[in-house]
Amino acid sequence: MANFKSKQVAAGLPAVHPTEAACVVQVVGDFTVPTGAAIGDIVEMGAIPRNCDVIDVVVDNGALGASATLDVGVLSGYYGDLGTRTMGNEFIAAGAAATAGVLRRNKVASAVASDTQDRSWGIKFAGANPAAGQSIRAYLLCVPKSGF
Repeated sequence: MANFKSKQVAAGLPAVHPTEAACVVQVVGDFTVPTGAAIGDIVEMGAIPRNCDVIDVVVDNGALGASATLDVGVLSGYYGDLGTRTMGNEFIAAGAAATAGVLRRNKVASAVASDTQDRSWGIKFAGANPAAGQSIRAYLLCVPKSGF
């Protein structure tokens, strides 16, 4: 299992944080599938800003190939962690990604508690090895946690 990083994470961009209590924060991650990517590989797409709740996730993917699916969830460790990472499927479980399309959150995002540290979110390849060269762009929307 390999651990990859989106273009934004690899460039060392800092986590995006809200400027006001009513701001919606959009975190964008871009990734191009490399040759040799396989089932179980994880891509750190960006940060869930500290003290924020996730309200939605959208994944715009290229055709990843027959039987390809994606999980989208929270990674172990904190944003930019260089250690070995694991990941859940808190936002999207087994989203069909065989053909080019858009995946929407299919789980309850409010089940993920906010944290006082920036945490990572990402995608995991499942179902089949993804096709090399395909682009994936994912958007995570967050709002400041009320009452913190």
